[in-house]
Amino acid sequence: MTRKMLVTVLSVVLIMTALAACSGGKDEPSTEGETPTNNGEATTQPSDETGNGEATSEIPEPEGDLTWFGLMGQDQFEDRVGQYLKEKFPKLNITYINQTDEQRLEQIITSGMEIDMYFSTAGELYEDYIPANLATDLTTLIEKHGIDLDTFDSAYLDQVKVDDKLHLLPISDSKFVMYYNKDIFDRFGVDYPTDGMTWDQALELSKKLTRNEGGQQYVGLWLSPKHYLRVAQNSANFVDPETNKATVNNDDWKFIFEKIFYNFSRDPGVQQKATERWLAHGDFIKDFTMGMYVYTTVWMNDAENSLPFNWDVVSVPTFEEYAGLSTQPLANFVGVSATSKKQDTAMQVVKYLVSEEYQTIISKKGMVTPLKTQSVRDAAFEDYEFADSKNVDAVYYGTPAPGRKITRYDELVIEEAFALDAIVEIVRGKLDVNTALRQAEEKANKLIQEQMASE
Repeated sequence: MTRKMLVTVLSVVLIMTALAACSGGKDEPSTEGETPTNNGEATTQPSDETGNGEATSEIPEPEGDLTWFGLMGQDQFEDRVGQYLKEKFPKLNITYINQTDEQRLEQIITSGMEIDMYFSTAGELYEDYIPANLATDLTTLIEKHGIDLDTFDSAYLDQVKVDDKLHLLPISDSKFVMYYNKDIFDRFGVDYPTDGMTWDQALELSKKLTRNEGGQQYVGLWLSPKHYLRVAQNSANFVDPETNKATVNNDDWKFIFEKIFYNFSRDPGVQQKATERWLAHGDFIKDFTMGMYVYTTVWMNDAENSLPFNWDVVSVPTFEEYAGLSTQPLANFVGVSATSKKQDTAMQVVKYLVSEEYQTIISKKGMVTPLKTQSVRDAAFEDYEFADSKNVDAVYYGTPAPGRKITRYDELVIEEAFALDAIVEIVRGKLDVNTALRQAEEKANKLIQEQMASE
């Protein structure tokens, strides 16, 4: 969400010190007085590259310094990105600054430090980088460096287009799957779920597992509400971008709330359990009282510590009304700063990050690729022992749903109006769907107005 600028002399000093330490004391030629353009550095010669990413004329090898900003921690950046960039571009020195409470985007900007690249989600683009005037249209750079946009599903790109200007490119996705605990299914003699089930079929399967046995309440299927809300398969919007008014008291959200949150919580035992202690991750991964749980592939990255012993996955259930559609993308993107004087150098790094070479590497490491390339998808989770024994193909089942229209106020609706109030009251049997949505819209509009007034 939009954050107020909290800049002090101390924070600027801390940032400057961190940057100096990360750059290893290297001196960089002064660029004072130069004016950056969307075409990059004036010294970079135009390339003549084909749409498949193969250069037909020579482009200088990237060298010098780049400053990169994002939420990813330093260790994670080095593991997932840094080590491969060092190997690919040995003459390039990248200073990575991860956002913390002491190093926020507003402070970096106010300090006068130049950001060349940044990690972002679609939401952060609208909440942070566009308001800060750091987002730039990549179209010219994409054409110049021969990046083929047809390698991505259009749903990824549509999320980060504003007025037909493409601001980011996806490098990985947080895909949703439906986890299940085989031991619970075996205990109750119920058949395992399968890829391609509808939500109605999943509901019937869930009912066979939902029961109270020996004082222990079992729940057949649940999910993380706020995570699913962001990627709902009917691509429902939260806020009208033209009016900044919440748009949740409508048939689109009624459809989702009835099909999922209402239908899967009609059992009195489930309602009582949710009243005593809200349904959460721990019920599936720690207490082992849930048969199925819809969540992202992040658990698969640490399966030994995060999942029940006898786990597997299938695709997220679909709706008959939206046949073949999986969830919307929940991707991690990379962008080039509008203020950078090294845009061409930054774009060469971006080109590598979206290449089949790099995408195959991270696919093996358990990062879900946004590429449609089958060979990259086939490499999914190869570095993990479970790759051959689990239904990894479920990750790419179906077609990503179109991205909703994102605004900088969406999280107010998701976190406050929906996740804290409406869904909780429905699951506990306190409110019907119509009343919950009406109250949620009223609360969301109040929150939006309060935030707009404080900006």
